[in-house]
Amino acid sequence: MRIMIFIEGTTFYTKSMLFLFSKYGYKPIGNAVKIVNTLYEKGYEIYLCSYVRRARYDFIKSIVDFYGMKYTEILCRNKGETYSKIVEQLKPNILIEDDCKSIGGLKACCITDVKDEIKKDIQSIIVPEFAGIDNIIID
Repeated sequence: MRIMIFIEGTTFYTKSMLFLFSKYGYKPIGNAVKIVNTLYEKGYEIYLCSYVRRARYDFIKSIVDFYGMKYTEILCRNKGETYSKIVEQLKPNILIEDDCKSIGGLKACCITDVKDEIKKDIQSIIVPEFAGIDNIIID
């Protein structure tokens, strides 16, 4: 089973723009690392999605690795690519993301523009921005 989890705002708190170029600008929210690692150890494929572009892949990977979060792959957009296209290509069974409150709300969520024929097969879990994933249940 494939689980796609958004990094920023969902599993990691991001500090001001000044710190976003340093691993210290990111901090795990609640028990996010433990929860994701438990899912990974249970055999789930974990795809972490970041708002950084593909050119900054090494940066976001260094942060996730620094905190010890386990994953199958980290997904980043290429120039001109949308989050919905990433979701449509991966076709995760479960998509976990935040409500994007600071950037326009639900209309900015990854799942919003996913084609209906793909969306119907995805369990979408939307959590409040920066509230973390401590209260989600995945069997």
